[in-house]
Amino acid sequence: MTFFMHRLAEVLGAPEPQQAPQPALRPALPLARNEGTDRQIALRSLAEQLVCEANAVIEDPASHLALVDEVGGEDLAFTITCRDHGARVSTHYTGGRTLGRIISADLPQGEPQELVGPEALPDLLVRLVVAAGLHNAEPVHIS
Repeated sequence: MTFFMHRLAEVLGAPEPQQAPQPALRPALPLARNEGTDRQIALRSLAEQLVCEANAVIEDPASHLALVDEVGGEDLAFTITCRDHGARVSTHYTGGRTLGRIISADLPQGEPQELVGPEALPDLLVRLVVAAGLHNAEPVHIS
């Protein structure tokens, strides 16, 4: 079992619902196309791995996380959902530059923000799971 799977199992099996962690965010800054694209691909690749790991821990299939890619337009984007909570992670292409962005009703609103990097994804997924109200009455046991 990975560190992330252990962490999620602890959150789900805690005696009381846990407080949702805040993923590390920063103001969205324009980047060169290659740098922004590389960043988005790294985020998307790790997101797929973490969603699979989370779904191995979440017992109720109806509560599994979903990862949906968006194709077309001027954005390279994916959305992660857990029940009725979600987060859209995107890179917008314009004029030879990119601008990363994360949009979620479960995150502070205001100036455009982006994840600081792939290391912020575990907190984002745990936040979605907690916000969606996933909590087991019994501790989660994984062999």
